[in-house]
Amino acid sequence: MLAKDVELRGVSKRFGTVEAVRPLDLRVEAGEFLTLLGPSGCGKTTLLRLVAGLESVTSGTILVGGKDVTEQPPHRRDTGIMFQDYALFPHKNIADNIAYGLKMRGIPKSEREAATRDWLQRIGLDGMGGRFPDQLSGGQRQRVALARSLIVSPGALLLDEPLGALDANLRRQLQGELRHSHREVGLTFLYVTHDQEEAIALSDRIAVMNHGAIEQLGTPREIYDRPETGFVARFVGRCNILRGVVRERRGEDVLCDAGSLGALLAAAPREVAEGEGVSFALRHEAVHIAPFGGVPEVNGAALSVRDVHFLGSGHRIEAVSSDGTALALELGRRDIPGPLPAVGDGIVLRWEAEDLTMLRGE
Repeated sequence: MLAKDVELRGVSKRFGTVEAVRPLDLRVEAGEFLTLLGPSGCGKTTLLRLVAGLESVTSGTILVGGKDVTEQPPHRRDTGIMFQDYALFPHKNIADNIAYGLKMRGIPKSEREAATRDWLQRIGLDGMGGRFPDQLSGGQRQRVALARSLIVSPGALLLDEPLGALDANLRRQLQGELRHSHREVGLTFLYVTHDQEEAIALSDRIAVMNHGAIEQLGTPREIYDRPETGFVARFVGRCNILRGVVRERRGEDVLCDAGSLGALLAAAPREVAEGEGVSFALRHEAVHIAPFGGVPEVNGAALSVRDVHFLGSGHRIEAVSSDGTALALELGRRDIPGPLPAVGDGIVLRWEAEDLTMLRGE
């Protein structure tokens, strides 16, 4: 099985007057697990269907393994696809489900049967080929769908929210199995999900989509720790957006006035002018309660507790400054210096300059 790269050049898709996918470029490296992440209607499933050949492009070129497949039908694209409901045939047994793609390609029966026995063994279902889908667990059905997709030796596997219909516990279990399967077969995976935690857990890289375009492309750590836009900051994890006005530049940092949140000192990856309005992302878990003393000169503020939520692993505290600006923080059970603050209490919050990420387009 040979993994192949997938490349999109200027690919777009219109449905009448609706621009579902705006012209974009994207390259998935051979053997990579790349996830298209975004809310419903952002264009991620449409983009996957364009790669699969289930929709025709309005413009642009699609290449698989360097070969232009833009005008090729699905079965000639060297790709396999796995759907959310797995799309197993309920009236066929497991062996026939797995072998279906080979049968459609005219592979002789003896070869189909040998390949099917091999895949049943590889997915841990040896001797269960005579069973039917409704006799299997969710995890077993996922493995059958994966084997059916892989038995035809595609250069890339396209996965359209394959865990979307499962409960949380089973979903987490199957995430691990899916990641293990990817590493084992070494295939190119192009994966679609709206679940940010799933994308972070599974992916080598993530393409965050919004309104038919890719807002940011990077590793899970880059997407989470250094979001480039307010949309990415809010969609991937929980985040405060702090706004300020540039007061002065200090080397590679800027000092900003943030009103009732005081002064902000943070790195400035782009040129900003004095008096310019800027915004920063600040993750909830990067905010801390100052244990002693007064309000820090920079990156700290006095606020009043508005609400306290128990999360199981800790608490989320929502607080407001003197002019009503909201700030939230999440603390583990052992991260609270002293008694848990109550609604109405005054607290001093602080954060580090490296935890502030300057955003564009906010």
